[in-house]
Amino acid sequence: MVKYADVQPGQGAGRSARLNEDTKMTIIIAPMRSEHIPQLVIHQGICFETMDPAEWITAEQFGAQLRIFPEGQHVALDGERVVGQSSTFRCLGEIVFVPHTYHNITAGNYFSSHHPAGEWLYGGDMSVHPAYRGQRIASLLYDARKILIRQLGMRGMVAGGAMPGYANYRHMAVEEYVAAVVAQQIFDPTLTAQLRNGYTVRGILRNYVDAGPAGFDATLIAWEA
Repeated sequence: MVKYADVQPGQGAGRSARLNEDTKMTIIIAPMRSEHIPQLVIHQGICFETMDPAEWITAEQFGAQLRIFPEGQHVALDGERVVGQSSTFRCLGEIVFVPHTYHNITAGNYFSSHHPAGEWLYGGDMSVHPAYRGQRIASLLYDARKILIRQLGMRGMVAGGAMPGYANYRHMAVEEYVAAVVAQQIFDPTLTAQLRNGYTVRGILRNYVDAGPAGFDATLIAWEA
């Protein structure tokens, strides 16, 4: 069961989905509110436990994101519990389709790089609680982004995509690994999901992050409305 809840124009989707008929669990995709921030901070540590805690988004940064572009921030809720989140901001094409790093383009997670007239929605962060993965929550969050893009008349989405599966294929060049994932010869937990949601790979972003279990590089991915 999927239905749309009432939301204000420009806030993307308020959407609910019955994900498990046995447990009757219903997940709500809703605009982020300030009261969600304490949970979101804890959620970061759970979802990114292998990452340096200094890289996690803080309460101050979530607050800045919400103030700068509230329409672009969404949460996935199981009742009152935050089990997923999506953080985005608007950018110009000449900024997103050239080499950049995560910290540069997100202004250190504060999103002060947001451009009110930007024609591309940039995916700063998306995560789903480990206990809730494999239940299409990420797809619902991507749908919320797509609805927002259409509401605002934007061109599409862009993001620097992590490649967690590459940690097991370090003997391959990054380009070779990405080509194998695109050809469905290798499954990558993040890139495969992005491809299934309509993203295409536009290139490789070198040294996108400071460090990570799968290296420093990321895919430059885009979805056009």
